[in-house]
Amino acid sequence: MLAAPPVGLRATLAESRSATRVVQSKLESKFWLQKLPSPDEVRPACCVWCGAAAREPGRSLGIVGHGVRDRQQRGPTAADAEPAVIAVPVRRYLCVRCETTMTVVPREVEPRRHYSKPAIALALARLGLLGETATAIRRAVCSWPIIATEGWPMLRRWIRAVSRGALFPSARPRPGAVAAEIAMRVAQVALAHAPPTERGAPALALVFAGAIAMA
Repeated sequence: MLAAPPVGLRATLAESRSATRVVQSKLESKFWLQKLPSPDEVRPACCVWCGAAAREPGRSLGIVGHGVRDRQQRGPTAADAEPAVIAVPVRRYLCVRCETTMTVVPREVEPRRHYSKPAIALALARLGLLGETATAIRRAVCSWPIIATEGWPMLRRWIRAVSRGALFPSARPRPGAVAAEIAMRVAQVALAHAPPTERGAPALALVFAGAIAMA
């Protein structure tokens, strides 16, 4: 049986019990959709809150399966695909030591955001590389029909998140960079992360593929 946390930490640990921590796996959504990974395949190695190991020799599991639920993921599934909303099954785990709940998601799922990492990078590349309007970008990335509004507030939120390092931290721009510069920076870093197997593909396809590997 795993040792209980020190008394002084119990109050702090208790605060995590109702919180869900998101863990990105190395598997992409396309594999999750083809076949849901087994609990062992994507079990976290340790608790992201208290650090307890999932497995220790001679002991029972420290991180146990806690069910499966669907997670909404928005945006195109490829650079040239129509925008869509799909439900991706994700696995949940529970730390026996501190009772923190962890949700393990596919590699391109961005924690706390409905749109996938490559969909967000694609939107920013359309702004930074192609100079498209926010309305045109929304039509290409958002599955919801545009009725009367102009522009796309979501695009501005992503740009602000990149600027402060909360989204694509490896592409954080220089202080004072304007929206187009920030978008271009994300596109350039995504292009640099594109796998060699995608060489020769159109720029947006390279951005889409590279965004999956971006931090």
